[in-house]
Amino acid sequence: MTDGTTRREFLGSIAAFSLFPLEQEKPDLILHNGHMVTMNAADPVAEAVAISRGRFFAVGKNADVMNLAAPGVRKMDLGGKTVLPGFIDAHSHPAMAGVMHLRMVDCDLRSISAIQAALRERATKTPAGEWVLGFKYDDTKTEDGRPLSIADLDSAVPDHPVHIIHRGGHTVYAIPSGFEKRESTKRQRTLPAGKSITTRPPED
Repeated sequence: MTDGTTRREFLGSIAAFSLFPLEQEKPDLILHNGHMVTMNAADPVAEAVAISRGRFFAVGKNADVMNLAAPGVRKMDLGGKTVLPGFIDAHSHPAMAGVMHLRMVDCDLRSISAIQAALRERATKTPAGEWVLGFKYDDTKTEDGRPLSIADLDSAVPDHPVHIIHRGGHTVYAIPSGFEKRESTKRQRTLPAGKSITTRPPED
């Protein structure tokens, strides 16, 4: 160092500064009087959280966290509302997934025979000739080492058209009667201008 300070003295002063900062960190926002789900098995629910620079600063009882409030800190009374951790999901369709679970057979099973049994069970609740729909099928997760075949679907559900969507979303497994059903249920509708348009049933 040119001013006579040794390298050791300089590094020592930096270390002392890091241990004793000029200003103690304060929260920017305090959420209190809430039901905070912490995801910590030892202490799963907290009443309040303090947030500083976009990160959790403190979690605990209302009184303890509110003690951190300095002048100018924004405080929000949640009135008992629940706060959950942030969920990061790059791509999801929760509403559509719910509808699919109601209308379709969940084919996320470990064997073709199990999928056939699930389709067969749904067919018993479906009028003859009407669609039996399935989704979440994944040939890489079944123990058979092969994809579904027409014979698999035909033997499981002989009296219904079948339509199974692969988990990847770009492949469909169906039997010929399904295509016949689709073609036969097309209908013509006359428009006021005298033109016609081909429409299909809602389930298509």
